[in-house]
Amino acid sequence: MIEVPRLFLIVAWVLLGPMNDRAFHGVPPAILLALTLVGVGSAIALRRSSRGRSIALLGVLAFMFYQSLQLVVLGLHVELMRPDPVAVGIRHFFSFFFDVNIGLAIVGALAAFGAAVYLEFGKSRLPLANLFPEMRFVKAPSQVIQNVNRLCKIAGVSPPPKVSLIDSGSPCAFITRSKQGFVMAVSVGLLETLDAEELDACLAHELSHLKNRDFLVRFLATMAKVGLFARPLSYIIEPAVYRARELLADKTASELVGGPSALISALSKLRESQDYMLTQPGSIEMACLFNPIGKNRMTQLFDKHPTIDARIKALQEM
Repeated sequence: MIEVPRLFLIVAWVLLGPMNDRAFHGVPPAILLALTLVGVGSAIALRRSSRGRSIALLGVLAFMFYQSLQLVVLGLHVELMRPDPVAVGIRHFFSFFFDVNIGLAIVGALAAFGAAVYLEFGKSRLPLANLFPEMRFVKAPSQVIQNVNRLCKIAGVSPPPKVSLIDSGSPCAFITRSKQGFVMAVSVGLLETLDAEELDACLAHELSHLKNRDFLVRFLATMAKVGLFARPLSYIIEPAVYRARELLADKTASELVGGPSALISALSKLRESQDYMLTQPGSIEMACLFNPIGKNRMTQLFDKHPTIDARIKALQEM
C-alpha cells in the first residue's frame, strides 16, 4: 500500500479538514483534494456565469463541511462503517494532530448550529431600528413604494417587501429580513442622487436578491464558513460566493429594467460621489452598493461586495 506523504496530509487537513477515508469508502486523500480543486477550478472557469460560479463554490464548501461532519461522527466514536486500515494507520501516525482536528470539527459544527439558530430565531426577528441603530428610519414616499411593487410584479416576487426611508444624505440601499419580514431601505441621498430610471435599476438590484434566493445561498455559505472556522480556504470561498451573487443580482436587475444602461449610469454616479462621502465623518456604510476604494487585490479576496469597477465591467460585457 502506498503511504501518503505526511506533509501533504497536514497541508490538506489544514485547508480542507482531516481526510477520514472511512467516510468515503477508502478514497485516497489525494483524490479528495483533487475533487476540491476541481470545484475551485470550475468556479474560476465560470467567470462569466455568476450563478454557476456561486453554485460551484457552494459545492466546495458543502464538500468540506461534509468532511468535517464525518470527522465529528468519528470523534464521537460512532462506527457507521467497517474500520479501514488506512484510516487506522493515519490515526496512528498523526494521533495528536488528528485529535486536535476532531475537536475543531466538533466546535465548528456546534458553532454553525448556534449561529443558524441565532440568525433564524434571533437577529432576523428584530425590528429594523434595532438591526441598524445608527440609522433613522421614516415613512417612505408613496412613489418609491409604488415603484417597488411594480418591479415585484415584473420580477415575480410575492409578497413585495416593505419599504422604509433612511433619513440620511448618504446614497444607500439594501434589503434585509427583520421582524416585519423582508424590508427594503433606501436613503434620501440615493433618491436625490439618481434619476427615475437609475433608481429603478438600484431597486431592481435589491429585489433580485429575493428573486434569486440569495438570502438562502448566503446563509448556507456563512454557516459553512462558521463550521469550518479553522479552515483557511473557507474564508476565501464564502466572500467569493457573496460577490458572485451580487454580480448575479446586477445581471437580473438589468433584465428586469430592459438593459444594463441604467444600472451602469447609477453605479457611475455613485462612484463619483464615493470619494466625497468616504471623507465625511459619521457617514453610514453604503450597503449593497459598492465597496470603499483603495483596497489591493489581496484584501479584495475577503470582500463580500465587488468593486464598482468590477460591477460596471461585468454589466458592459452583457
